[in-house]
Amino acid sequence: MKIKSIFFYALVIATAGTACKKGDSFLDAKLNDVLNEETTFKDSTNTIAFLTRIYTDVGYSFNPGRWEAGGHPVVADEAVPVQYTGPQNDAVIMASGALSAATTNTAKNVQILNNWSMAWANIRRVNKFLSKVDESPLSGGLRTRLKAEARFLRAWYYSILLKHYAGVPLIGDKVFEPADDFNLERNTYEECVNYIVAELDAAAKDLPTNQTQVITDYGRVTQGACMGLKSRVLLYAASPLFNGENAGTGPLKSITGYPTKDNQRWKKAADAANDIITSEAYSLYEDNTTRMGYGFYKVFTMRVNNEYLFQANRGLNRDFENLFLPSSRSGSYASNVTQNQVDAYGTADGLAISDPDAHYNEQNPYVNRDPRFYNSVIYNGSLWFLSSTNQVVNTFYGSSPDGVGVKAQTTGYYNRKMLQESSSGNTERVWPLIRYAEILLNYAEALNEFEGPVNGVYDALKRIRKRAGINPGVNTNYGLKPNMTKDEMRLIIQNERRVELSFEEHRIWDARRWKIAADYFNKPSRGMKITKIGTSFTYETFDVIPHKFSNNFYLFPIPESEISKAPKLLQNPDW
Repeated sequence: MKIKSIFFYALVIATAGTACKKGDSFLDAKLNDVLNEETTFKDSTNTIAFLTRIYTDVGYSFNPGRWEAGGHPVVADEAVPVQYTGPQNDAVIMASGALSAATTNTAKNVQILNNWSMAWANIRRVNKFLSKVDESPLSGGLRTRLKAEARFLRAWYYSILLKHYAGVPLIGDKVFEPADDFNLERNTYEECVNYIVAELDAAAKDLPTNQTQVITDYGRVTQGACMGLKSRVLLYAASPLFNGENAGTGPLKSITGYPTKDNQRWKKAADAANDIITSEAYSLYEDNTTRMGYGFYKVFTMRVNNEYLFQANRGLNRDFENLFLPSSRSGSYASNVTQNQVDAYGTADGLAISDPDAHYNEQNPYVNRDPRFYNSVIYNGSLWFLSSTNQVVNTFYGSSPDGVGVKAQTTGYYNRKMLQESSSGNTERVWPLIRYAEILLNYAEALNEFEGPVNGVYDALKRIRKRAGINPGVNTNYGLKPNMTKDEMRLIIQNERRVELSFEEHRIWDARRWKIAADYFNKPSRGMKITKIGTSFTYETFDVIPHKFSNNFYLFPIPESEISKAPKLLQNPDW
């Protein structure tokens, strides 16, 4: 979709909005395609519904049904696509390294294209809302709050563009009309970061906290959401990909990142995360009594909790179960967890499986592992709900219907994180877009890069690992070795993010911003072939499908059709 058509499309769709029946909550808003601009902003309910429409797309980048139902894990190294493997498959194009700027023009590759188009459509909707909301009969106080929500949402969609493409055009409050000039230059990366941060700071002043927000508004933006997005944006900005190490030359040097490195950016990121921590407004949901790491599992099935700073609201749903459960549990097994991801989970003592002190046994690989492994992955011998009881899932070679060799590209693993384990019914839950565990990890990473592995770094990681159910050990370090160097701690933090934030749309961006994607995404996606011999098993890893990554892919290409209509939009390096 061309820039002009993106804005024009938003012009038409934005006036459609959404409408709420009396008594309906924000979560129950229904689409209404008969509204027009005049009726929308002359009616308070319709005005609020218009803003609600902008909320409906906040999870589009996270959406587990993207990339032909494999979700973002299949374009990183967390999972492989199973059901849809044709040559026009977005996930296959991504994983095979076949993406090009021209590829994004093909009609079938809508997931790649809407990285660009979906964000711009919603930025246009926000600007339309801000230009019209003062005409509505809403009270002054409510208008102020809704404007702040809208400004956050605009910053949210800009942040999605920023992580895909780096600097993009900043259009401010302008509402583009079809006759306007859409040939816009890209702003610098620094300008985009500064704009997003300034918008978040301004919006936060007019928003409630998560404690003062009324329960019927749960899911709307709070101060915490603003602070959480600010933390993420500043962390990314301090990271190697953008902090003076980008691949741009000439004008692109300042568009694709900061031209020079500045270690103070890590301090800004640490301070932003610490502001949230010291507010004591959020906490990790912890329960190691039901079973080790149960709190880590349970929080993802809870609609309302004190760990989420921002979430995509959903009605009663089986989003994850329908997509990821094996066929024996009525799932479509759209993707399978990779051995690459499984190997990232350490032991119950908090040690990497490669650590000699971990005593990891390759022929008994699922014993004594990090509890987050058991709460994130269905493996051979796992129990899962079937009919009325929990029954064993068999993934060993040749086992029908879920085993390796029975279905194409199966790895021997299925995703269980964020899935409801105790029934086959719908769950009223939300998609986690920013949660407190990320903030703790943001703080640990930024502080380590700025000061080294000081006590604050250890403390943040220990909080994460304690909730996860890791054994504290005699020194209560939860497997963290004392007196690590900055480089050693960096590797610990990177793996901790990979495990704690798995399948939550972090790995795809973390590996890029750290500039390690070429090291990890150029390896085959692997599985585990388990052979049953009598009552025992043997274990052998195997390559499932190739996975490629080239350096130009650290940033996505702007669709070629957009460049052709707006030549001032300089293309990203090497596309």
